[in-house]
Amino acid sequence: MKDIKRDILDKITPDIKKEMESIWFTSDPHADHPKIVDICNRPVYLSQRELTENDVKVKDCSDPAYKRLINKANNEWLIKEVINSTVGKRDRLYILGDVTMANKIASDKFLDRLNGNKSLIIGNHDNNIRKSTRFGEITQLKDFSYGNKANGLNIHIVLCHYPMLSWNRRIHGSWHLFGHVHGRNPGVGRSHDVGIDNPINMWRPLNLYQICEIMADKPLWDEDVLEWNKGIDGGSSK
Repeated sequence: MKDIKRDILDKITPDIKKEMESIWFTSDPHADHPKIVDICNRPVYLSQRELTENDVKVKDCSDPAYKRLINKANNEWLIKEVINSTVGKRDRLYILGDVTMANKIASDKFLDRLNGNKSLIIGNHDNNIRKSTRFGEITQLKDFSYGNKANGLNIHIVLCHYPMLSWNRRIHGSWHLFGHVHGRNPGVGRSHDVGIDNPINMWRPLNLYQICEIMADKPLWDEDVLEWNKGIDGGSSK
């Protein structure tokens, strides 16, 4: 079996790396979902002055004033610190679902402020933007590929909102990126949760070069799958 570090990372020239760093993947922004801040311990905070001036009595979404303030703060954090601090205006951005809980008009306004040429991989909270014109592509499942004969790269990634146990061309070394789980499921084999709440991602999208580095340390199959296969083989030989 090929060593992925030798087969992919060692083929990445400075020019290829630069191009890879303009292709981004993320998931689960959950804009206009104020409760997500506490649920996922996002680093979104209100100043004491904001709390006092708005007569916030309880730092909880049960307080209408707090809910309004923390919702706005979460949205601004997503736009300015999470997306626009990393993704360039002309970069490609794949969002793997659960973008915003707002209505269509508010959702479009939020999307208009995000950098990048955006593609949507539909999640379970995206009915409000299924027909949005802010995306160049909207689909439930995408087979992303990168490389050609000239650069010797043949990267195949299956994009889906939900984590999968198996995906197209997995046996041939393809990768899988997902969201939905907010850092609570590491995935299997060469797969990765690109959700912003996954601690490994440091509250940021990941570019294609970073994905290559992450996958370099992942096995094609997990140990439990290998043990299961051994059991099947052992049983069939008797």
